[in-house]
Amino acid sequence: MDRKVYDTLLKWKSSSERALVLEGPRQTGKTFIMKEFSKLYHDSVYINLEENEELKTIFEQTNNASAIYEKLSYNGIRFDTSSGNPLFIIDEIQSCPRAFSALKPLAIDGRCDILASGSLLGVELSEGDFLSPMGYVQMVEMGPMDFEEFLWAMGIGKELTAKIRQWIDIGSEIDVSIRLALTRYFRKFMTVGGMPAAVQKYVDTKDYNEVWNVLASIYNIIEKDALRYSDKKDKLKILACLESIPSQLARENKTFVYKDVEKQAGTGRREYGSSLDWLHRAGLINLCYNLRDPCEPLSQMERTDSFKVYLKDSGILTYMLGRETASAIESGNTYVNEGAVMESCISQALISNGYRIHFYSKPNSSLEMDFIISYKGHLTALEIKSGKTKRSKSLLMLTSGDYKVERGIKIADSPVSVDEHGVLHLPLFAPCFFDIPRIETAPLQDPEEVNEAIRRM
Repeated sequence: MDRKVYDTLLKWKSSSERALVLEGPRQTGKTFIMKEFSKLYHDSVYINLEENEELKTIFEQTNNASAIYEKLSYNGIRFDTSSGNPLFIIDEIQSCPRAFSALKPLAIDGRCDILASGSLLGVELSEGDFLSPMGYVQMVEMGPMDFEEFLWAMGIGKELTAKIRQWIDIGSEIDVSIRLALTRYFRKFMTVGGMPAAVQKYVDTKDYNEVWNVLASIYNIIEKDALRYSDKKDKLKILACLESIPSQLARENKTFVYKDVEKQAGTGRREYGSSLDWLHRAGLINLCYNLRDPCEPLSQMERTDSFKVYLKDSGILTYMLGRETASAIESGNTYVNEGAVMESCISQALISNGYRIHFYSKPNSSLEMDFIISYKGHLTALEIKSGKTKRSKSLLMLTSGDYKVERGIKIADSPVSVDEHGVLHLPLFAPCFFDIPRIETAPLQDPEEVNEAIRRM
């Protein structure tokens, strides 16, 4: 299955002298993509530090590149440098922080291209006595497959998804048959999710019941990781926080409530803050902070005591919500459980496309907006339609001029259109094709002209 990160690896191969580390949750396809990428090299070596204690010991004993290669050779691992740099793949590097430190001397040494991956880097490397290799490492996040990658796996060509992106970008009308087909694919994506094993199972069988078994297995791995890679005092609280997310998202007010984790009054950040932080550092959840005021700069307006918690993968969330939710979405009811899966799916789509997500909920008021983002240089209110109500008072209030929100977009199962209030209506899958935010680069005067002007003075 094609992954966008492969293009990142190609650019790194041709231009970078640094090591590259793929980081992200387990089961997102990091090992697979690294092994596929290794086929471009005349020689490559793959090691897994989680599975081989002897190799882990090598990195714990020395931080010298030549010594590392020498000790690897004693274990039968040799590199052919006769036809250019071979590729050295170090998988599950989070299990050996000293190996993470060694990326710097290995990158400086230069005899191999160094490619590594870590599933729980944010957790395992948050503490510990090791030297950071930053400056010599390119960190690349690899999450679940996004909707476009899912479409590729389903057999939709890249040239066609490029057209879809263009249509969404310019707000062009989409042929009704194409829109309805893409909406059906999006509903399927909501239930299957983006974990490659689940997507591959659906491609092979076209049977969601088979996918369900794969999702159950992945969820079991998540639970085991929480028990294995966390402090003893936090283990059960991490699982409790994780298990509470579906019910918290299934409410009309989706703001995370600490006391609802284990239904214990009086509990709060002190009891569950570190557990929620573990889930975030493990790459399993996205945090969406409330804004004190919907205005730029958004990062300075965050209310850190008020936030929503979304799962990165919609398939895992659907699995946690149960078979009834999966059946409802499969049959076309994307608004089941207050649109919990749809909103979570769209949050990940926005983040995958490079957007920082926030929401706005005005205290002591019914004014609330699902997402506030900077879209095409404009502060934009993004409403996810969660029912059959056509009018949106909050969206109209935020874009009326009393606030600094410049434009409004409504996401619903509907055609592309602009209403009489200037609100852009887009289909459910549209945020998956939002263009990556870009900074407009201001041109500079030719330096020779500047030099000549100075000389004439």
